[in-house]
Amino acid sequence: MAVLPYKEEKEFNNNMDIIKYIKKNRILIIIILVAFFLRIYKVGEYFMFEHDQDLASWFVKDVLVNKHLRLIGQETSTQGVFIGPLYYYLLVPFYYLFNMHPLSGVIFITILSLFSLLSVYFVFTKMFNRSVGLITTLIYAVSYYTIYNDRQVVPTTPVITWSVWYLFGINLLLKGKQKQGFIVLGILLALIWHLNFSLILLAPLIPISLYVSRKKIDVTTLVTGLVIIFITSLPLIAFEFRHNFNQVKGILSSLTSDQHDIISGFPKFQRVIYLTSKNAYGLLMGNIKYVDYIYVLVALVLCLRLLIIKKVISKKLGLIFIFWLVIYITFFTFYSKIVSEYYLNGMMVVWIAVFALGTSHLLSLHKYRILGIVALLIFTIANLYKFFTVPFNKTSYPYRRAIVAEIKKDSLIHGYPCVAVSYITKPGYDLGYRYLFYVEDMHVNKPDSLAPVYTIVYPLNDKLFPVDKTFGAIGLIYPEYSRYTDKGVEISCSGENSNLTDPMFGFTN
Repeated sequence: MAVLPYKEEKEFNNNMDIIKYIKKNRILIIIILVAFFLRIYKVGEYFMFEHDQDLASWFVKDVLVNKHLRLIGQETSTQGVFIGPLYYYLLVPFYYLFNMHPLSGVIFITILSLFSLLSVYFVFTKMFNRSVGLITTLIYAVSYYTIYNDRQVVPTTPVITWSVWYLFGINLLLKGKQKQGFIVLGILLALIWHLNFSLILLAPLIPISLYVSRKKIDVTTLVTGLVIIFITSLPLIAFEFRHNFNQVKGILSSLTSDQHDIISGFPKFQRVIYLTSKNAYGLLMGNIKYVDYIYVLVALVLCLRLLIIKKVISKKLGLIFIFWLVIYITFFTFYSKIVSEYYLNGMMVVWIAVFALGTSHLLSLHKYRILGIVALLIFTIANLYKFFTVPFNKTSYPYRRAIVAEIKKDSLIHGYPCVAVSYITKPGYDLGYRYLFYVEDMHVNKPDSLAPVYTIVYPLNDKLFPVDKTFGAIGLIYPEYSRYTDKGVEISCSGENSNLTDPMFGFTN
């Protein structure tokens, strides 16, 4: 019998180990590959380059080109309150590597989505078992809601991932593992500023979990957690000291003054329940409305109760889930600001856990295994059908980039050293173009200058505003060339580039 040399034998054994690992984890690997495909499929067409993406690109440009290190990101919808800069700094190396291309953020967010997927698998496998870990990973991979969330190149994209790790940290406290729990939760609490301030609502779950665990608080580990919060919050602390605690004042003002929602009281409660139901429905059914949203919410709540009764979920963790939901619903019922669906994304981990644990429990029972299989099949088919049938928005990145390229091309044909751009659209829809003009190296002035005015029209309305050329759902009106003289254009183009110097909404230098 021939004996392999040591080096070849070692290589053979390594290859066998890889094959064994792949066989053992083939289901997980398939799920990850499916998730990756669903997040890069027609990535350009589905990429919405709007105000948030424009701002993020402008931030990166400010760091890389202007060499301006920043302590804050964009301003939120609450005046004087800013998102932290971490997300934007994570974009910087991708813009650098890909020559400032606007799609650089998509590459980063795709990598982040794979991290989210692995986080879901790790957390739920550790908390429960491998079966639950695989089901939750499948849910996150295939759900149209999470796919859509992961394709959004915005700072709030990682909110669901944050909540998954927060659940992990809370569960560590419930099990009495305070050292690991306080380290995880300390890091996560410091990240709130960089994601969404509404996540601070979940802070009370820490004392609740400590009380429920019946374990004496380890002061040393608590101090360690507080030190971690302090160190990772230094950019926020530095910014607040430098700016007279403007953000703290802004948050307190938003909580104590009217934020101008048109409803309050019981109608506001109904609105919050409706949005909660819609999110839960979207997670499981791909938001194709087969039944009223509320039925799915009721089914999930009943399932949670049943799982606690059957001891699939411990009473301690079940209590945490209940408080998790009640805190969100109560706060946004009494908060006077208009509530959007993404404010409630921090609740999604509860619905993921309930559905995964429910189906896993059914699969473990021979008598009801078929029900678990049917539930997963319906979930998968409904969400994939939604994903592959939803039309992409015809104002997305390719169309915006094409209209900007056309303006540049036409201006060069006519020898214009600069142009002006006006918009016939609703407020807000004129945003999301400035970085695209920047990467085309264009000098763009205001419409009231003497530069030739190109007009972008959305939505199209040929009766009121006939356009010369269309790009998807966006129209372009060329200048009246006869109105512009060489001297007038030269005078207009001799000044500053307004595209670079004008203030940008939500962006603070």
